[in-house]
Amino acid sequence: MGKLLILCLNLIAFNSFACSFAPVFDEFITTDVALIKASSPRFSLESIHRGTDDGNHGSCSDLGIIKLKIDTIPAHEQGYIFKIVKGRFEDQLFLDSPVVLSKFIQNKQLYSFMWFDGINEVQEPINITIQITAVSLSGDKSEPQVLNISHPGISKPWWKVW
Repeated sequence: MGKLLILCLNLIAFNSFACSFAPVFDEFITTDVALIKASSPRFSLESIHRGTDDGNHGSCSDLGIIKLKIDTIPAHEQGYIFKIVKGRFEDQLFLDSPVVLSKFIQNKQLYSFMWFDGINEVQEPINITIQITAVSLSGDKSEPQVLNISHPGISKPWWKVW
C-alpha cells in the first residue's frame, strides 16, 4: 500500500516539476530455488553531492546524491538491503526491501541514492552509519557490512551578511 502511494505521488509530482529522472533501483524478488549463498558485500563511499541553488528551479540542482561503489560484482544475481543503523537523516534514503540496480543503469558497480537536499546555501552535516546486507535469489542473507557516511555540511560564506 505504501509503495502504491509513493508511486502515485511521484506521478503527480513529475507533472509539476521540470526535473525528472529514471528509476535507479528495481525490487529484488527471491524465489524458491535451491540454496544459493549470498556473497558478503564490499561497498565503499564513492562521493557525496549536496543540493545547491543554480537559479534554475527546474534543473534538479536541489538533489543530494550519495554514491556507493561495490568492489566486486558477484557471479550470481543478488540484491542488497541498505539500512541506517546509527545517526539521523533528513529524508528517506533507502527502501525497506532488497534492491538491484535498474536495467537502465550502465555502471553496475555504482549505487546512487538521491534525496531532495534543498536549494539552501547552508547544508547540515551528514553523519550516519549504514548496514548493507546481501540477499541471494534463494533468500539467504550475508553477514552485513557496516559503512560510515559523513559530510561536513556547507556553511554560509563568511563574506555574506544577507
